Amino acid sequence: MSVKTSGMKRKSNSILWVLGVAGWTTLFFLPILHGEFLHWDDQALFVENPYFRGLGPSHWQWMCTTFLLGHWQPLSWLSYAVDYKIWAMNPQGWHATNLLLHSVNAVLVYLSCLSFFGGRKEQSRMAAALAALFWAIHPLRGEPVAWLATRGYLLCTTFCLLTLLLYLRAVGRSRYPLAALLCFALASGTKGIGMMLPPVLLLVDWVLLRRVTSVRTACSCTIEKIPFFGISLLTGLAAFWSKHLHGGMASVEQYGLRERFGQAIYGIWFYLLKTITPHNLSPLYYQRPEAGPVMVALVLAVTTVIFLFLFRRNFRPVIFALSAFLLLVFPMLGFTQSGAQMVADRFTYLAAVPFSVLLAVGLNRLTAFRRTVFTALAVLLIIFGVQTFIWSGVWSDSLLLWHHSATAGGGDARAYNGMGQALMDRKAYTKSIECFDQALRLKPNYAAALQNRALARIETGEYRKAFEDVGAALSMEGLSKVDQVKMRLGQGRIAEHLGLTDQVLVAYSAVIDDPAVDPFWKIQALQMRARIYLERGHLAQGRLDLEAVLRLPDPTDEYQSRVRRVLAELKKIPEE
Repeated sequence: MSVKTSGMKRKSNSILWVLGVAGWTTLFFLPILHGEFLHWDDQALFVENPYFRGLGPSHWQWMCTTFLLGHWQPLSWLSYAVDYKIWAMNPQGWHATNLLLHSVNAVLVYLSCLSFFGGRKEQSRMAAALAALFWAIHPLRGEPVAWLATRGYLLCTTFCLLTLLLYLRAVGRSRYPLAALLCFALASGTKGIGMMLPPVLLLVDWVLLRRVTSVRTACSCTIEKIPFFGISLLTGLAAFWSKHLHGGMASVEQYGLRERFGQAIYGIWFYLLKTITPHNLSPLYYQRPEAGPVMVALVLAVTTVIFLFLFRRNFRPVIFALSAFLLLVFPMLGFTQSGAQMVADRFTYLAAVPFSVLLAVGLNRLTAFRRTVFTALAVLLIIFGVQTFIWSGVWSDSLLLWHHSATAGGGDARAYNGMGQALMDRKAYTKSIECFDQALRLKPNYAAALQNRALARIETGEYRKAFEDVGAALSMEGLSKVDQVKMRLGQGRIAEHLGLTDQVLVAYSAVIDDPAVDPFWKIQALQMRARIYLERGHLAQGRLDLEAVLRLPDPTDEYQSRVRRVLAELKKIPEE
């Protein structure tokens, strides 16, 4: 009876520790529950995109084949589709899902830290909990948790941590880690950030589990991981191909090998320093590192490698943590540079987990000054938590986010463009135009700012200036097909206000007649042109456009339902 009571008590304590980690994590991220769809990828991914809004065969097909904005992430899209079915387009519900996933990940980090200890004493649980919270409520986690577009980082980390736990369980029972392999395959369908997990598992074998004791055991562990490496290779190819299709990957001519290597060295030390002292965080670090900081980072890297090699017997856990971090962060270091960012807080989401394992191991081995160290770490976590609470609040509001970026970055065109869009949501059109003006002063050929200024000028009645903005934007090279379509539709809308009916028809027809335009945009252009024809009394031409809408795939069925009602009304009107 006493044994059973003791077992129930241990189980109860285990649950309390898990709930404590999840509860503290949730507490410091509560501001995201008031978050919105940010004017940074969220609009293109969710607000303007109808193709994921459902769980039918057409939605599944789209989610499994799309490379929208340079990402292949079918399981992440599935999570968005489920959010839509539950919450519709209420972003607060979507943010609740993000927070739930992050809290689950905090618990998984806690269990991962605990799995490397021999016992389950209270000191071990306390060490694992503090280490997990160091990861979970660190300010660097603010970006991936509060930004809906980065859901893939959360999901991929969930499956990667499950992979690690199931792997340790299988190895402890001398079984093949089949369940771990399945979780790793699921991780690969959410985001490519976990592609370097197989070599990390080899590191775990060598440093922490001591499974690699000879050439034979090394070969055995490597052969065991062949299926993992196969999935990793496919994930890497999918990530590379999606970036290539998106057109955002810089060529070697545009961004040379020396610059990429310098960015990688700088990025490593950037992440390490931000982990220790997370200050001056920004949503967009766009300034390329200068030669001086890169050389300092290179010298520090070489010095660290030499030091750890000379004292490798005494620093095995440190070597493990740094090596695992470097492996996990390697795909994001800039060797396949895409986008404007040099570094990003979200890139540390999975890569920072080894530091918590290292911290947990150190705390668990502590004998002297234990209470002092634990207390000091708890105080540090509260400081980090308050900073995270504030930072996640900034990330929950487009205006706050881009205002912070413009202030911290010393003036970036994207930040002022984002501020302008946020001000338009608040119907502060005059102030938004001022932001777009500033963005264009910083970057004169910024097509998005021209387009957004045109939309703001429509609201203020400056139709002629709006028409000029759209015309200037359309004349620029390198516009994506979607941007061209949006500008053509905007051009038609402005021409309507100016009474330029012929130009309205030209703008809408340019979208309708382009075979490369997505059917969803053609549906909108056809409806707009049909309305113009009907208003001018050309019923036959209007009917033809409306019937053309019915022949195109409508992922929402909203447009076709509306068209059917209009056609039913038109049938009541006698032919001319």
